[in-house]
Amino acid sequence: MKYPRLTLALVTLISGLNLGAHENHQSELAQEMSQLAEAFLASLNDEDRAQASLPFETTERENFHYVPLVRKGMTIKSMKATQRAAALRLLNSALSTSGSFKAAQIMALEKVLHELENQNPKRDPELYYVTIFGDPAKTPWGWRFEGHHLSVNQTITHEGISGTPLFFGANPGHVAAGEQAGLRVLGEEEDMGRAFVLSLSAKQRQTAVIDSAAIREILTGQNSEVSSLDHDGIPFSELSTAQQKQLRKLLQYYLDRHEQPIAQESLDRIEAHGMENLVFAWAGSIELGEKHYYRIQGPSFVVEYANTQNNANHHHTVFRDFTHDFGRDVLREHYRNSH
Repeated sequence: MKYPRLTLALVTLISGLNLGAHENHQSELAQEMSQLAEAFLASLNDEDRAQASLPFETTERENFHYVPLVRKGMTIKSMKATQRAAALRLLNSALSTSGSFKAAQIMALEKVLHELENQNPKRDPELYYVTIFGDPAKTPWGWRFEGHHLSVNQTITHEGISGTPLFFGANPGHVAAGEQAGLRVLGEEEDMGRAFVLSLSAKQRQTAVIDSAAIREILTGQNSEVSSLDHDGIPFSELSTAQQKQLRKLLQYYLDRHEQPIAQESLDRIEAHGMENLVFAWAGSIELGEKHYYRIQGPSFVVEYANTQNNANHHHTVFRDFTHDFGRDVLREHYRNSH
């Protein structure tokens, strides 16, 4: 089976739809998301709309996964061209140009896996689900774009947008052969993380490297709700000025997967809890091609990266906010004041 509608064509479409990068406030972006979600729903017939829409209060809204499985929502595969374009415009409203491009590449990697795994039907670059939660004309509401190695969750409340959890993965991490030979979708995440740990002195590395064996998987996993991990690692305060700048750059790289208003809000939340409270931890080998894991954690969030499967050629990365995932903190206050 071939997939003529995705791969390079999808990469071009997704990135092309996002060329007008937003530098607006969250309120303007929230309004844009609302209009795009309404346009997507308007493009569907009644049956498809019922499949793509769920109540905001459903527990499905927090059903976070990044493995190939059947989800609630409407697949890209089942959409007409105009519907697909509307769905991708909604996706791109949350992601920066670089984030949108990575998302398209992640989906296109399913074609590579399809070929590597003897035409495994679960490996399909069109098996990504779009789900709208609630009424986009009223807050709160939300939406999800999710499939293998990609989970984009947006919750829109009267206070703005929560963009977490946000998961990007890549398998193969480095494509060895075929049309996409040489592609490393999450190569920067690997290279920047390794460059940072290599910048540490031998003494600093003794603190930063928490285990000689790599942690097999991101520790937050596919849990709907997560809390702070242990605080092993090297604190921000023990870094030189240059190393602090380097760590901030690595963190910002993850935040910048989102559009600027969402990324800025995430940074503001992190800084409100004190950038000096960041801790960096590494586990596993620092040698290229060997299994490794790292994380950046603060009081309110964690960024995790793991590359341990398929002979260290399979990346998982995630950004989680302990209280703001799925807009929980804002919604709890909203419901408390509504009763």
